[in-house]
Formats: sequence, C-alpha cells, structure tokens
Amino acid sequence: MVAGFLLVGALALVGCGSSTSPSPATSTSSSSSSLAKASVNPAEVEQGITTSLSTSTVKVTSADCPSSIPSSIGQTFTCGVKLSNGGAGEVVVTQTGPNSFTYKFKDGTVQVPGATVDAAIEKSLAAQGAPNAVVNCPSNVIVKVGTTVTCAVSSANGKTNGSVTFTFSSANGSVDSSSVKQTT
Repeated sequence: MVAGFLLVGALALVGCGSSTSPSPATSTSSSSSSLAKASVNPAEVEQGITTSLSTSTVKVTSADCPSSIPSSIGQTFTCGVKLSNGGAGEVVVTQTGPNSFTYKFKDGTVQVPGATVDAAIEKSLAAQGAPNAVVNCPSNVIVKVGTTVTCAVSSANGKTNGSVTFTFSSANGSVDSSSVKQTT
C-alpha cells in the first residue's frame, strides 16, 4: 500500500511543471498547464522569422502565421511575409524543439515588384558606366536564387535597346549586382 502511494506521488511529480528550450531565433515560453495540449505561439514564430530572415539589404517587415497550431516536433507549417523591398512570399517553419524553429523562404513564392528590380538593376548599370539606362522588368518578378532573369533595357533617350540579365543573391529578392550584364 505504501509503495502504491509512493508510485502515485512519483507519477504526480513527473506530470507537473513544464520545461522550456531556448531557440536562437525565438524567445522561450512555457505552458501554464501540463494537462492542456501545447500550442505554437504564433507571435514568437513571427518574431523569429523577422529576426532570422532579415538581411542588411532586405528586411522582413511583417509575418503572419496561423493561430492554433498544436506543438509537435518535426512538423512544418507556412507563414506569409512582407518584405521591405515591396516583395511578399511564404516561409516554411519547421519545429525542431519545444520552442525551437527553423525558417526558410518557400521556393518560388517570393515575388518582388518589377519597379523595385528595375531600380536595383539601373543602380548596378550606373555603377558599370551606364548611368541613364532604363530597365523594364515584368510587373512582378518571381525570386529563384541562381536562376538568370532577363529584362528589357534602353538608353534614357530610347535609341539603344537591348536586354539585361541578372540573378538573385538571396531568396528575399536581393539582386546580385555582380551578375548584372547588359547586352545590346
């Protein structure tokens, strides 16, 4: 009988409380009740996305994750993001621990406004000695790192026409200025 009370007491102690695991990309949190199913805190994940995926050239200005996601190590879910370059896309979030997540732009979902790309290419061409080039990319450019993109280019007076090619250096839509090449 005493052994039974000790076993019940030991089980009660094991079932109480909660633990947290810090993540470099998110703040820690703990559940107030061990009986309730733990849920992912979307605000913490959104902050992690903003912190982890912003770069010196393009910032994540907002993230929007679904609410009511049960916490489950190994699961993935998708959040929407807006970027400082006017772009928008999706981020795949993978839960790696109780309060730990990794974040990655979902391939092919980030789109940057053509006007933003035009300005970046024109700046690169100006640095290469073509200060008055006018670039005309499609209204939305889908970001695929390492893939060559071609846009129309002309001189300011419209007399010289050609094309310009470039690649993105980052999944957030940063143009690799060293990849900008003009052809006539």
